[in-house]
Amino acid sequence: MVASRTGLPLTRSWQRAFDLSTSYWPIVLQHLLMGINAHINLDLGIAAAEVSRGKELNKLHDDFNRINAILSSLVHEVQDKLSRIWPALKYILKWTGEVDDYLVDFSMQLARDGAWKFANQLHQTPPERQANFIGQHDQRVATKVALVLEPDLIANTVLALVVSPNGAPSLKKLRN
Repeated sequence: MVASRTGLPLTRSWQRAFDLSTSYWPIVLQHLLMGINAHINLDLGIAAAEVSRGKELNKLHDDFNRINAILSSLVHEVQDKLSRIWPALKYILKWTGEVDDYLVDFSMQLARDGAWKFANQLHQTPPERQANFIGQHDQRVATKVALVLEPDLIANTVLALVVSPNGAPSLKKLRN
């Protein structure tokens, strides 16, 4: 975040998130997911490899995995806070029941597993090739923003119901 405030160059994945940060659309949840994408899929692997420079990366693995449990325990608190600024979320969460918890935990685990894999690959990359390797990985992470900005038909349908004025009657049904 320091780079965005000081005018230093941003990675592609963070640039994609910041480019849309002042736009009304996408919705709050999509903005959050773009930041999470850049943080977990890029920054986390770099940080793990950097902290372990000159050491055995696997010694960090248990702590790395413990963070998954901590993050999972914070999901409801984050959802509650997001619901305050985006009230439609509480209706979506009510409608989806515990399915959303499973999807969040599964997605977080999948992303963090990918971050650990990236950390291992980066850790094994010779120092003179690391900047290039990070750049290539950043490009892949930046393309994942399309999954957040252009969700599939089911997600688009839910989002359309939530944010469009015509969707309001459907939200009333969700409350019951």
